[in-house]
Amino acid sequence: MAHQKVLKLTALLMASTLSSMSYGAGFAIIEQSVTGLGRAFAGSAAVAEDATTIFFNPAGLTYLSHAEIDTAAYYIDPDSKFSDNGSAVPDLGGAGGFSGQALTGGDGGNGVNAIVPNLYYAHPLNDRTVLGLGVTAPFGLVTDYNDTWQGRYHAVKSDLRTFNINPSFAYKATDKLSVGFGVNLQRISVKLTSMADLGALGGSPQAADGKARLEADDWSWGYNLGVIFQATDATRLALAYRSKISHTLTGDGKLRSSTDVVIADEKIKADIDLPETLSFALHHQINDKWAVMGDATWTRWSRFEELNIKSDGSFLGSVKEENWDDSMRYGLGITYNYNDKLTLRAGIAYDETPVKSAQFRTARIADEDRKWVALGASYKYSENITVDAGYTHIFISDTKIDETNDNGYNLNGEYEADVDIFGVQMRWMFL
Repeated sequence: MAHQKVLKLTALLMASTLSSMSYGAGFAIIEQSVTGLGRAFAGSAAVAEDATTIFFNPAGLTYLSHAEIDTAAYYIDPDSKFSDNGSAVPDLGGAGGFSGQALTGGDGGNGVNAIVPNLYYAHPLNDRTVLGLGVTAPFGLVTDYNDTWQGRYHAVKSDLRTFNINPSFAYKATDKLSVGFGVNLQRISVKLTSMADLGALGGSPQAADGKARLEADDWSWGYNLGVIFQATDATRLALAYRSKISHTLTGDGKLRSSTDVVIADEKIKADIDLPETLSFALHHQINDKWAVMGDATWTRWSRFEELNIKSDGSFLGSVKEENWDDSMRYGLGITYNYNDKLTLRAGIAYDETPVKSAQFRTARIADEDRKWVALGASYKYSENITVDAGYTHIFISDTKIDETNDNGYNLNGEYEADVDIFGVQMRWMFL
């Protein structure tokens, strides 16, 4: 029975990763526009200043007068530190509770830097109809602890990536109303590792560690749509929706001993719904220099109640309870047109975590409420080339974790973390 409990860890690797996050709440990636980054993405469904509106609201394509290509990259630099508060080994005799033996190891190291790219193309067919194409990564994370840290039986390396192709269509129905629609073809891939306490099989916990690895992927599809209403010459209102995307991931799980002997090799399958979002946004042009914008965005993380891992073998199947809540994000931003060549931006945002408590938080990445402060600028280099830059600092609330995995190992402590994000984008207009 102890053998089976150790092997179940492989299945929990997937559960832990998919219940973690990147640099939006949950495991969403909001970094889809450098102009948006400079105002903390406030009002993104209504701003419609470049082709990145394909992601936030395809109806905004009707505000573009020329064809353009936007290409961007974001450098994400997290800083995190784990402090232990009594992490413990379970009672392997089966009496319940913990044996009193502390989990050995260090704090796992710092966060992992990452680069996130995206690409957009917009092409007006006439004064009312515009086509677009976006290539983005709307969900993902990368974390990498060392093999000997205290939480090694919960997580070592996590690499979750999505690749999203988003053809879009927008139509200006009246002088005041624009509508847009897009299809999202999305691939998700997951590569995960964690250590397994093989020493526990002989009654000597933490004396010998094996390593578990899981890889799985899937293609699926969803859609996004939006409307923009030009209430006055200076004010527009927007509503944008991105659908859920249901994935069935399939792959392989392996557990190897410290001498690289394969202990378990099984096929694994898991269903997950990446959540839908609904955003209401406002953009108001105060005068020819100043504009303000804001938004409120809802994400239906409550779909993530559990993750059921199915296996073709006897050991790797597992059900992990998640019980996430829906979450809200609020943003407020400003832009200032300094002159014909230079535009400045700033913004703030508050991003709620969907994780209910320390017991549902995982070591893959410790999600908590976050506050955004952002600055950005655009420089018109020539008639057809504009260069954008943005910077955001994210303050993450101190994050408590009290996670007990399926084998009974308890990781109890606190993370201190913040994130810096730098983005650069080039817009090429076809005049």
